[in-house]
Amino acid sequence: MTEPVRAATAELRVSYGQFFVRDYGSWVGDLSLAASNGLVGADSSGAVVLTGIHTGRVNVTVELLDSAPGSVDLDDWEEVVEVSVDSEDGELIACGLEDSPLEFPYLSHAGAGPYRLRVHARGRDTAPGLNRFEPVEDYKISVWPAPEAAETVYKQSDKYGQQVRTTWPRP
Repeated sequence: MTEPVRAATAELRVSYGQFFVRDYGSWVGDLSLAASNGLVGADSSGAVVLTGIHTGRVNVTVELLDSAPGSVDLDDWEEVVEVSVDSEDGELIACGLEDSPLEFPYLSHAGAGPYRLRVHARGRDTAPGLNRFEPVEDYKISVWPAPEAAETVYKQSDKYGQQVRTTWPRP
């Protein structure tokens, strides 16, 4: 397994059932990006991650890697999806709507360019649509420099993700 260059864990404030991975100061506005897999979607502006709770705090761990992890950690997670993002400015952050990166380092640890994000989630069925100010959901985001590639779904097993996949309005 590839060892992280750096790892950090913090509570992240979420609003409207989402948080973002994007360059500092940029905007990801299309929640429907994540509708197809129910967890995370990305475009040229960054990625949006859907949370079960509407508003509150979630635990987020980020792992910065030099290369793709050797294996996929599925045992402790309910949803695992991998997407590509591009960091134009080399200032990729994990943040809520407030655009504050909290205690996390820049996720674009190799500078500007394309990255892969492997997003793991658990606990989204605990309090869907509710406000929780003590974390009931956990996320792990593994990040490494890599060329753009198609979305990869490794695991889909929570009820919240299934609901998003089947009921989200489609264009």
